Amino acid sequence: MNAGDQDGRSRFGELVKLQMQGRRFLDSNEERRLLEEGLTRYGLRLEDASGMLRAAAEQDEIALEGEVGRSSGMLLRTMADRRGRVARQDFNKAVAFYRARTGAGLSEAEAARRVKRRMEELELAPKPHGRLIRTRRWWRAIDG
Repeated sequence: MNAGDQDGRSRFGELVKLQMQGRRFLDSNEERRLLEEGLTRYGLRLEDASGMLRAAAEQDEIALEGEVGRSSGMLLRTMADRRGRVARQDFNKAVAFYRARTGAGLSEAEAARRVKRRMEELELAPKPHGRLIRTRRWWRAIDG
């Protein structure tokens, strides 16, 4: 690695620190923008830029949307029944988990939308809820 590469790495590292200052959550669009900046402006390889971004996020305890999405997806799969349905209570637990991982940087409604989108990506279905009349109204009420 030559001096120019090392200079680019250190400047990109400083940019990442600046962008993460005072934050608890970095969404996928912001993460992608930083990675593109590392590739195009600082001449880094994707693996290097991604590694630096993840290391800075871990050091400052900042949640990355991709990481939170993967872990919440595993949680949803674990809570789903054998037919791939998730109960309302379990969905609410997944939303609480998502918010806890993001440092409450998201509103409850935004976290519910993201968890709903993740369920749809995983092809999991909502389980009907209710005593006499079992519906999925709770699912449809989430803006998505």
